[in-house]
Amino acid sequence: MSTPDEQGLSLHHLTVRFGGLLALDDVSLRVPPKKVIGVIGPNGAGKTTLFNVISGFVAPQSGAITLDGRPWRPRPHHLRRHGIARTLQGVGQFGGMTVLENVQVGLKAPRGNRGYRGSKSQQDAYAALERCGVADYANAYPGMLPYAKRKRVELARALAARPRILMLDEPAGGLDADEIDWLADLIREADTTVLLVEHHMDLVMSVCDEILVLDFGKPIALGSPGEIRTDPKVAEAYLGAAA
Repeated sequence: MSTPDEQGLSLHHLTVRFGGLLALDDVSLRVPPKKVIGVIGPNGAGKTTLFNVISGFVAPQSGAITLDGRPWRPRPHHLRRHGIARTLQGVGQFGGMTVLENVQVGLKAPRGNRGYRGSKSQQDAYAALERCGVADYANAYPGMLPYAKRKRVELARALAARPRILMLDEPAGGLDADEIDWLADLIREADTTVLLVEHHMDLVMSVCDEILVLDFGKPIALGSPGEIRTDPKVAEAYLGAAA
């Protein structure tokens, strides 16, 4: 049995190289249960690469990942069985399926319940759509929806699986101020572990318990929103990117 300090997801000295490019440089991070952990940095900092390592799409050259204190080698098709759900930067929905059917794809049958794919899964999918404010579009096709509504459908599909770890990759992209306020409330009320990659700093600072800052793949700061806001290394990284 894992100790409280071992519970959750932990990254240990991850390094990833793509040819001559050092995409992640000795990155470590602990993601404790029921906390919101942000990963920020300028474009090209390695944020999405970090998500891809956790998702099993990219294998690190060195370092390790543990889940509840045990060595873990992620595989994309095994994420759901480990209670991990991820959204994409855009919207990766199936155009030939209804919104409700898209959300059902993300559902995992309860152990021993082989008949789950019937009306019960529809009820759970519909409940997730209601939670995300898009239940009225259940029988529509994704291509008929505005972009912001499709982002909500993507969130509903991830939440429907009741994940223990919810990975959100730039969920505020393309959303207006009201939608971002709604998203912040959703994250705060999610009652699960959230790992958030985001460029919208107001959102990050308002919902995160701890923030990791990457710059050219290297971790340059880790701390609370207040500590990150006043860290000179963080300001230099962002001002340098802007310049």
